[in-house]
Amino acid sequence: MIFDPDTVLRLRRDHRIVGALEGSHPTNPQQNNYYGLPLVLLPEETALLHKEQQQQQQSTPPAWPQTDQEKLRFALYCALHARGFYITRAIKFGADYMLYPGDPMRYHSQYVASLVQHTQDITPRELVALGRLGTAVKKSRLLCSWDPEELQFVYVTIDWSEIG
Repeated sequence: MIFDPDTVLRLRRDHRIVGALEGSHPTNPQQNNYYGLPLVLLPEETALLHKEQQQQQQSTPPAWPQTDQEKLRFALYCALHARGFYITRAIKFGADYMLYPGDPMRYHSQYVASLVQHTQDITPRELVALGRLGTAVKKSRLLCSWDPEELQFVYVTIDWSEIG
């Protein structure tokens, strides 16, 4: 948790780290549309900052990621972050991440990204459901999968608004 507004601003401006504001405002604690400090970071954001710090100096390894699935999620987060996206969680959209072309305070998210196993079968019904959810919220669904043979992520976009 980060309580210092200058640190929050610096993380957002210099590192494209968005986190999620979780605190209530003292003047209106009952409202639930706008939150304030503290800022809570995703495990991926914390690990990315730790990774950047580790490149500059010797430090202890982070406690996250540990499992293969966590390592895959972190690798995806880093790959999307390296492409210049601002990234937030997308639990309410049934996905892993929301991707923004710029600061989420100024831009609408373009994609809702989901990590899927490379060997996972997706039925036509599931594909339609994924596409409809993305269209309903004016976002393209991005399916992301690690290709173990190519040693890179493969991305597939579902955007039903272009189909009709």
